[in-house]
Amino acid sequence: MYEKELALLRRVIPSIYESSKQRVKEIHFKGPDDMVTSSDLYIETKLIEAIKEVFVTDTFLTEEFHSKATLGKRTWIIDPIDGTSNFGVGLNLFVIQLALFEDNEIKLSVIYYPQEEKFYESVLGEGAKLNGVSYQVLDLNTPQNPMVSMVGYTLKSTEKKYYQKLLDYSVSKGVKLRMLGSIGLELSVASKGIFTVFYTNVKNLWDLAPGVLLAKEAKACLFNEKGEDYKLGDKHLFITKTETLKEEILKVINA
Repeated sequence: MYEKELALLRRVIPSIYESSKQRVKEIHFKGPDDMVTSSDLYIETKLIEAIKEVFVTDTFLTEEFHSKATLGKRTWIIDPIDGTSNFGVGLNLFVIQLALFEDNEIKLSVIYYPQEEKFYESVLGEGAKLNGVSYQVLDLNTPQNPMVSMVGYTLKSTEKKYYQKLLDYSVSKGVKLRMLGSIGLELSVASKGIFTVFYTNVKNLWDLAPGVLLAKEAKACLFNEKGEDYKLGDKHLFITKTETLKEEILKVINA
């Protein structure tokens, strides 16, 4: 399913990103810690144009130009640059990400990591792929150090207790911490099983929808603070590689 949509995105996302690099990058601030660049605006505009040329009646919920829109029958959710603060200062930890909402659920998602030309995609019920190759969260069997990833610890974040609990857990267990500054990139890495634990309290659909579907389709464990299966709109998102780790983290955060 959705081969026409995926073929379009595989073709246009890298080319739009490459064309954006030829433009002068201007930086503005929407708020005290909320950066936007001319590249965000350009990429979002070009993605919408490309999609509407093929799917004329589709609608859009996007970070920059359509952030107040509502979800319709077929709505594209777009974050043109996830990790703008990194991008703005030349730190190549950012992604371009999209998801398609249809029939009251997220049906497909794409996350493109330009620095390594990695193209993650997922379709509901059809699994996760990286550059066309299917994978699951437990496929990574090489020895590794446990890592906890946390993203969303900002001035706007008023709820910080789970960040603190996971920080204390990591220090006490000798677990390494990672905060990459791009939720889409971190969810991609979590979907590969590289991060053993992931947490965020971010709730914007353009931040979460693509990576949440990807992680689910990679068979990761996604849950909220109550241990229930995570749903978009929940206040807290935890991801672990295994059910055993899920039970361990629930004990930590509810202690």
